[in-house]
Amino acid sequence: MPLKKGKSQKTISTNIKELMKNPSKARSKGIGTLAKKQGITRKQAHRRQAVAIALRAAGKPRIKRKK
Repeated sequence: MPLKKGKSQKTISTNIKELMKNPSKARSKGIGTLAKKQGITRKQAHRRQAVAIALRAAGKPRIKRKK
């Protein structure tokens, strides 16, 4: 499951969809840990992790949310 290269929104979205479809065994464990630490559901943790990986692959900074 190699990620596509590129910085466009379409490429990032495609990579996120690919990462959401089939997590690796190591990522599954990390998703559970992330969910516990942040007090969120596994689905939310899965999405956050997929977005972070896709943005890193594109070389873009993560999006910071306002509190």
